[in-house]
Amino acid sequence: MIMRTGLATILAQAIADASLIDKAGIGRPNVDDAYAIQAEILARRGADQPAGYKFSLRDGGKLYGAPLLFVSADRSFRFETGIKVEVELAFVLGQDLPPRATPYTRDEVFAAIERVAIGVELVRSRYVDGPGDALGLLLSDFMSNIGYVVGPELDRSLLAAGAKLGGLRLTNGSSVLFDGPAIHADGDPLAAVVVCANHGLPTHGGGHLKKGQVVTTGTLSGAPGIPEPSSFTVSLGGREVTVSLA
Repeated sequence: MIMRTGLATILAQAIADASLIDKAGIGRPNVDDAYAIQAEILARRGADQPAGYKFSLRDGGKLYGAPLLFVSADRSFRFETGIKVEVELAFVLGQDLPPRATPYTRDEVFAAIERVAIGVELVRSRYVDGPGDALGLLLSDFMSNIGYVVGPELDRSLLAAGAKLGGLRLTNGSSVLFDGPAIHADGDPLAAVVVCANHGLPTHGGGHLKKGQVVTTGTLSGAPGIPEPSSFTVSLGGREVTVSLA
């Protein structure tokens, strides 16, 4: 049965060549091992200092996360079979957020964010039929992250407590993939960032969020697939961005 180091090896290869892994014969890593696998893959890629993180609140508010495999302002990327897109809010940090004795308030975390932008996460599970309900497999695979696109800057008022994000439209050629209110699953898009600021990174080795890193906390659009090489366009908060998957 393939265990921790072996899974890191085959996942690293699947990330590099856009291939798929059959889950049969793969041991189910626990959460700690999954975070260690993330760190091993990053080291193999020469990316020990991630440019950003994605976070998810689960199990009654417990924080889980994964480094973003790349963060880019480019608008053209490799198409991968099975690729999906998640329209999100990208938070660019203007200061470090190390845990401290006095917990950070939401207002303090808000003030630490230098700018907010349209974020587009490119996602694809490296497992045939996805990770299923195995959290360790999901985390080992960087929560299906391919990379992250930082789009145009948005008005910071969108992050005010209780603010509505307005309408979101996502199109792929003549296909409308999403058209409706932008709603975050946590209610507050900053909730996971506040948890991380107060408890530190959930990833291997711990640490904290740092100035310049990009943070994202979940999709506003679901995760619709892009079936073939093409472009898609996101409209949110009065701004628009078009991304090509070639």
